[in-house]
Amino acid sequence: MRAISRPFLLGVCLSAACVATSRPVVAETINDAGLWTAVFAAGDLNPHAEDGKWRWWFDGQMRFFDDFDGYGQGLVRPGVGYKLTDKLTLWSGYAWIHTDPEPTPNFEEHRIWEQVTWSHKFDLTTLDLRTRLEQRLVETGDDTGMRFRQLVALRRPVDFAPNFTWVAWDEFFFHLNDTDWGARSGFDQNRAFLGLGWKPTPEHTWRLEVGYLHQFIDRPAPTDLSNHLLSVNLFWNP
Repeated sequence: MRAISRPFLLGVCLSAACVATSRPVVAETINDAGLWTAVFAAGDLNPHAEDGKWRWWFDGQMRFFDDFDGYGQGLVRPGVGYKLTDKLTLWSGYAWIHTDPEPTPNFEEHRIWEQVTWSHKFDLTTLDLRTRLEQRLVETGDDTGMRFRQLVALRRPVDFAPNFTWVAWDEFFFHLNDTDWGARSGFDQNRAFLGLGWKPTPEHTWRLEVGYLHQFIDRPAPTDLSNHLLSVNLFWNP
């Protein structure tokens, strides 16, 4: 575990330093609670092919805010990928997002996205990296927003319960340009998750992950937003 923890902690420290230096410290923070549910699926486009290079991706999400009382956002994100190695895959796809930010009117967003995923197992601990670039088209403006996202995830079996897994991940977001619909270049938000995964048997193609998700959003002064969320995620890999 020592071989993973040092670079992982270094990355967390660097991310925290970037966040601290990229936003005002005088902003007041509003706290909210909610529920995020999601289904993530990925598999071979042609499961009978010998090389199995081409992959498909899909995730759908529903997000509830306002102390669990109000629907806030829905997301559908399909994509395709090409496996370069057993650890490294290139992806590209489209995403449709419907946002209902009470009390203001709802709006829709369309995204084109590209990403690289990398996974490696160190003894019992699995390290996953996902680097994503988004081109965002929001109907409340005319500009195309560019956003960079980096996710680092660790998974390790629970010693006394082999069907369960400790899960921890962090993802930070950076706007790469200003837009007429409100994006400002620099730090956008951070999401940090801690929870448990459950898989009935090693042979099952799905697993469930449940835990606490903290979302911090850097908003224009005078208030930032801190969301404390129950996160329920189903992963399926046929």
